Amino acid sequence: MAGDKQVTNESSQKNLSNTIVALDANGATETDQPQQVEDETETEAQTEAEAEKHPVEGLDESVEELTLTTAFQESIEEQLLNELKLVPPEEIKEDSTRLYYLALGDSLTRGVGDEEQKNGYTKRLVEKLVQSTDVAEVILDNRGKRGRRSDQLLNLIKKGHYDYELKNAELITLTIGGNDIMKVVKKDLFELKRADFDKELVQFTNRYNEILTNIRTVNPEVPIIVIGLYNPFSVITDEITEFESIITEWNDTIEGTSSKYKNSCFVDIQDLFDENANLVYHSDFFHPNGYGYTIMTERILSMMKACHIEDSSNGLIFTN
Repeated sequence: MAGDKQVTNESSQKNLSNTIVALDANGATETDQPQQVEDETETEAQTEAEAEKHPVEGLDESVEELTLTTAFQESIEEQLLNELKLVPPEEIKEDSTRLYYLALGDSLTRGVGDEEQKNGYTKRLVEKLVQSTDVAEVILDNRGKRGRRSDQLLNLIKKGHYDYELKNAELITLTIGGNDIMKVVKKDLFELKRADFDKELVQFTNRYNEILTNIRTVNPEVPIIVIGLYNPFSVITDEITEFESIITEWNDTIEGTSSKYKNSCFVDIQDLFDENANLVYHSDFFHPNGYGYTIMTERILSMMKACHIEDSSNGLIFTN
């Protein structure tokens, strides 16, 4: 495949452009401004440092996401986080009947598109773990943020923003990379070339490796569930076949990178969202809906068992 091969034709570009405009208007993705990345990251770190003090489970249930603007919703979430006084992670870790679960990542971790208001796959996973294991309670600490890219997450981790949470985490899930791809798409929508994605993939691989390295430095043993990417453009038009191979290549990189780290488990979800055959998309035709997150959760749980996560969790998970 030629490195300068164009990824989309004129019809695909139009459909893709309309989708991106709609996503940006709804606050589902962040407009990329490379020259401001460092400043934005600093602001994000300061905001999260003030707002994210303790784990919160089911926060989105207090917010009617579909009827509020993103800015207003996030301001309410921050107020709730500051007002709620929850059990510190170290106390949860000391209790053998409870599990402290830290979810890191982007809009998939946040649960954007979930009309059932279950924080996407994260709260569903909590419910499944309680049902199928000896864990009496799983405390969910969801740090997902819509629009987040790997460079932004890496900066926060390197600055120690999540050291306290990482140190005490007994289970970690990670979704990151979708917005790195969208960065390429939005940068030159009408002249997309395979070489642009390949170039970004090299940088993404380095950042992904650093993210996992830094997590392992703080917590050498915690199981890390690494969730792959899917191709949302298959539901927009069947003409963008090139994106499927791009997503596959990025997933291969994520799987290969994570396999170098002990107690990591890669979860492939690419096939679950092909062409929306199972009606798994939210009305934005980009993020999963409730059913999409449900089958994601089932795949995650299945792979956790296949990866023998119980062997790296001191018998806390899957002891039944």
